[in-house]
Amino acid sequence: MKPAGMICRDGQVLWSEVQMAASFLDRLQGLLGKAELSDQQGLLLTACGSVHTVGMCFPIDVIFLDADLRILARHPDVSAWRMKSCRGARTTLEVAAGSVERHGVVPGQRLTWQIA
Repeated sequence: MKPAGMICRDGQVLWSEVQMAASFLDRLQGLLGKAELSDQQGLLLTACGSVHTVGMCFPIDVIFLDADLRILARHPDVSAWRMKSCRGARTTLEVAAGSVERHGVVPGQRLTWQIA
């Protein structure tokens, strides 16, 4: 995985400990094996328009983004053994369940990725 970075909106840091999964193997591994995500952690999956939670031990929020990191769709509280996808998505952000509500994340907003 690539070094951790931050996901921001309008200059405000929403998640400060986000790993980027850019390779096939990193995307395949995803969050499997993790016991949980803190409120500041996330996983940014590049070249990814669909995800699954097979084998996951905890729910997550899933945010689908276009090539400019504009939010196309959000799926809060996705539990284990589910699959989500979004037509046109180029990148997917997985964060702790409850994050999209807490940060007021809605379609149309643009996020930015900054290396920490």
